[in-house]
Formats: sequence, structure tokens, C-alpha cells
Amino acid sequence: MHELPLVFFTVFGQFSAGMVWLGGLFYLVNRDPNRSIIIQKINITALVFMAIGMAIASFHLGKPLRALNVIFGIGRSPMSNEIFTFGVLFGVTFAWVLINYYAQHPNTNKLKIIKKICLQLKHIPYLDQILATLLIIISLFFVWTIVLTYMLPTVKTWNTYYTAIQMYTAMLALGGVAIALLGLPRLGYIACVIGSLFIILLKVPYANLMTTIAPELTHQQHSWMITECILLIMALILMTINIWQKRHATIIYSFAFIGIFIGEISGRIAFYNLWTIPM
Repeated sequence: MHELPLVFFTVFGQFSAGMVWLGGLFYLVNRDPNRSIIIQKINITALVFMAIGMAIASFHLGKPLRALNVIFGIGRSPMSNEIFTFGVLFGVTFAWVLINYYAQHPNTNKLKIIKKICLQLKHIPYLDQILATLLIIISLFFVWTIVLTYMLPTVKTWNTYYTAIQMYTAMLALGGVAIALLGLPRLGYIACVIGSLFIILLKVPYANLMTTIAPELTHQQHSWMITECILLIMALILMTINIWQKRHATIIYSFAFIGIFIGEISGRIAFYNLWTIPM
């Protein structure tokens, strides 16, 4: 499908935003002495997936270099605002990773100029708390820019509050299972359960609403929606068993992550297939 790059971009974007959002919250409320190491791991992983998401999204424009044209639409184009905000999120996350890297490895000789700048920045009072707060705000705002890109008055199947709900619940479910895999099992589990249950419980009223707008299109998406719900339920069962047994087995969280990721890709395909205006 023509929108497949956007399917992956939005899912990767919300997934990464969910990771840094939850990581930022953890950093602000937890006093674990190892929190910086855990946050570093989360942020580095988020950066990798942000980069993948941006690379995939560039192919939606026909030629990747056309992505630079979004700069000229900042402020008036929802998609330009979305991509720009994503770039800001990437930049702040990358800055925190660099600063923490040099703070944790002060004797390294890699990139001495950048090292000097990062170590000077590290002396700013409450810098980590400031960066964590920025990531919390920017990640939420980024997902909102995605919502604004698709809540179009001309597309009745998208111009509903379910669009916003889908974007933020995906952020929680994917971000939650990812941080559970990377060392924050309890916070990740709670976030994943909240996000996944909202997705599953609201699927029927969402499908019913879509049926009143575009019955034939909605009927064609039932298999995608059912696939999403089944995979989310299976992932939640796996995570619950892991938490209940206090094993925190990486392999189980990995299977849960794969299930939720594929499930959200399926749900996002259904969302894009509900486009009611001929391309």
C-alpha cells in the first residue's frame, strides 16, 4: 500500500516517544542510583528506532531528499510540524545520551571537543531533570502533532476522538513493553496494560462508529483489527506471567514486544485503509 511508510513511521514514532516519555517519568520520580544507566539504555534504543522511523518516512515522499522540504512548511503544515517535532525529540534525546556518556566515561578520549562541551553542560544544576522534563513534554506534543495530521474534517473516518486515543494508547503499549524489556519491568507492565486494555476495550465501539461512516471499508478491516486484539491479549498474558512469577525473563518480554509491535502495525494498516477519499 502507498501509505506503508507512514504506517511504520507513526508506529516507530509513537513507540520511541513512549519509551523516552516513560523513561523521563521514571528518572524524575525514582531515586535508584542506577537510573542513569537504565535511562541511557532506553534513550539509545529509542534513538535507533527514531532513526529507522525517519528513514522509512522519507520514502513516502518519493525521493528521500525531498524530506528537507518540510522545513518550509513548519508552522502551517501539520505534517511539517510533525516531522520537525520528531527531529527536536531526536535532538534532545541524543543530547542527553551524549552528556550521560561522557559523564559515565570521563577518561575517554573520543571526540574531545564534544566531550569538553558535554562535561561543561553537566555542571548545569538539575540538567538531567531538565532534560527528562523536556522529553516528557516534547514526546507528548509530538504524538499530538501526529493526531493533528490525521484528524482532517474532510476524512470522516479519521476526524474522531478515536484517532487521538489510538495514537496515545499505542505510545503507552509499545513504550511500556519496550522499557520492560530494557530494565523497567513494573513501570513498563503498568503502562503496557493500560495502553493495551484501552485499545482492546475500545475496538468494538470504534468499529461500530466506523461502520456508520463507511460500512464496506470497515468490514474489510475486521481481520486487521481482530489480529491486533489477539496479539495484544497474548502479549499481556505473557507479561503478566512474567511479572507474577517474578522472573523478568528477557525472552518472554521479547515475544511480548514482537506481538504488540505486529499488532499495532496491523491496527495502523486498518486505520490507513479507512481513508474515505480516493487517492
